[in-house]
Amino acid sequence: MNILEVENLNISNKEKTKNFLQNISFVLRRGETLGIVGESGSGKTLTGLSLTQLLDKDIFSLTANHILFNNNNIYEYDEKNLQSIRGNRISMIFQEPMLSLNPVQTVRTQIHEVIKLHITKDINLINELTKSILIRTGLNDFEKISNSYPHMLSGGQRQRVMIAMSIVCNPDILIADEPTTALDVTLQAQILDLLKMLKNENNMSLILISHDLDLVRNYADNILILNKGENIEYGTCDEIFNHPKHRYTKELISSRPKRIVQKQIFKKNLLKIKNLDCKFLIKNSLFRNKRKYFTALQDICMHLNEGETIGIVGESGSGKTTLALSILQLLNYNGDIFLNNTNLKNLNSYELRKSRKDFQIVFQDPYSSLSPRLSVKEILSEGIKSFEQNISDYKINKICESLMEEVGLDKTMLYRYPHQFSGGQRQRIAIARALSMKPKLIILDEPTSALDVLVQKNILELLVNLQQKYLISYCFISHDLKVIRSISHRIYVLKESKIVEFNDTDNIFSNPKTEYTKSLIKSSYF
Repeated sequence: MNILEVENLNISNKEKTKNFLQNISFVLRRGETLGIVGESGSGKTLTGLSLTQLLDKDIFSLTANHILFNNNNIYEYDEKNLQSIRGNRISMIFQEPMLSLNPVQTVRTQIHEVIKLHITKDINLINELTKSILIRTGLNDFEKISNSYPHMLSGGQRQRVMIAMSIVCNPDILIADEPTTALDVTLQAQILDLLKMLKNENNMSLILISHDLDLVRNYADNILILNKGENIEYGTCDEIFNHPKHRYTKELISSRPKRIVQKQIFKKNLLKIKNLDCKFLIKNSLFRNKRKYFTALQDICMHLNEGETIGIVGESGSGKTTLALSILQLLNYNGDIFLNNTNLKNLNSYELRKSRKDFQIVFQDPYSSLSPRLSVKEILSEGIKSFEQNISDYKINKICESLMEEVGLDKTMLYRYPHQFSGGQRQRIAIARALSMKPKLIILDEPTSALDVLVQKNILELLVNLQQKYLISYCFISHDLKVIRSISHRIYVLKESKIVEFNDTDNIFSNPKTEYTKSLIKSSYF
């Protein structure tokens, strides 16, 4: 039985000069999961929002032959009737729980609001339903969670709260918009298994919006492929993956990360870390023995050779970024970090500043790591000028043009600002900025997690080409094991501030030693 039928859905701007979605049609059956796949800007989220007309009518114009929900054309509903469906019969989990939860209200208050609006105003029943739904979504410490504010919870807990709010009314359709993008692989598997369990228990239909093809393949019955607002291909999971018809679908499937580095023998050691410990003070006291510390890194020993890439994997809070910041000398630590046989801890401030051009970092989010007030030329030349104050403008121009060429961007883009670029282009600019110092080591902190699969593939290939050309060493931090496998020669697995396993990439994946590594690999759909 069809629970939802969408025919010829179109979305444009109010002036009808630009189309965002064109002639989108699909069917959703009761108890079925539909995966909507495409890169950023393809119209995935707009499709989800348009079903209950959550789009701003002052900006968007929506037309459709019909949007049939339980054989009722909700496209013709007025605002009052739509409100009776939203969050009740058709519910939505938004992409970023930190932004979609109210920061000034407790979890209890926010769930109460949904129940009062759609189910009952009886406070005893409201409390009972709140406790029941939080426990059902795996949040067993009910008292603590319900009295917490969103910032007091982890990413996985926030996402579970969002799921609890969206299913408390037992909806017929749940729209999950990138529900696991910001989560680690183990948490991703937990959240998706939870959604699958709740779907089966309630005979609920699920619309799963994602750019992760492997994720959709494991959970969807049918798949809708979108590109630039158009329906490229629509069919069963088997048809899409085993018999794709459209060139774009084939391109998406083939863009999943493949092994792009070869096994080789490295001769010269570049980075050596011995017995690294890092602690953060969480409770101060006049008496030293009363102070409390959080141990972020414990007895870390590792090495990196010239021209080699090591992958650092682990879930949130395992110490990956703390390790990166320690290498960069941005945190206090105990132990020794040697770069080119020089102990960085023993350098004075002048010597350390001078050595900083040898190690650079590319951050996770290309949107926030580039200054919006500086042009690309100013961003690329900032580091160069701080080390060579008498450099001529002519030479600066030549260096910047060369850097743009290296990362596959046109030199005419030097005078543009970051907001004028796509996510992939911004990340290329961030890589060019790191290259401007001609470093021996680049730390890459989740550099592809905010990017689509097609853009991700291009960035990884760029990094490997630059490594081969300049013999750069990479310390690649990620929770995406498919990406780590693609680009790393060796892998270190971190859990709860310790290295639990390390080996070359092939051995880690073919013969993992610890249960934790096995669970990480299993959660990544290998």
